[in-house]
Amino acid sequence: MNKEKLYIEHELKSRSENIIWSLISTETGLQKWIADNVVEADGKMTFMWGEEWAIHEKRTSVIVERVKNSHIRFHWDDEDDEAYWEMRMAYSDLTNDYILQITDFAVADDMDVLRSIWDHNFEALHRSTGL
Repeated sequence: MNKEKLYIEHELKSRSENIIWSLISTETGLQKWIADNVVEADGKMTFMWGEEWAIHEKRTSVIVERVKNSHIRFHWDDEDDEAYWEMRMAYSDLTNDYILQITDFAVADDMDVLRSIWDHNFEALHRSTGL
């Protein structure tokens, strides 16, 4: 199936590129808002949701590109297409804060679900960091 691109911008109340970078590129940072547990090894990040002893979801993404204080791009290793998901930092001269730019892909019927997942992730980010 052909996937469509979803692009979301989310303003963060932070002027620290190091804080933002650690939230989008490290195991500890991603565990605060993307998944319950994240493990990085051999150029891949494994994301786990739920308790390990109970029913949970586990997915692995290959790190396609990582440019410090700029962006990180992933590709789910269980997908055959060219789709990716990316988190990119951008600085707003207007607000003097950082903006997190998300690019992700889904089939047309799943776009609302994908947007809802990212909304939930941003809520978790705000709860855990105040950003």
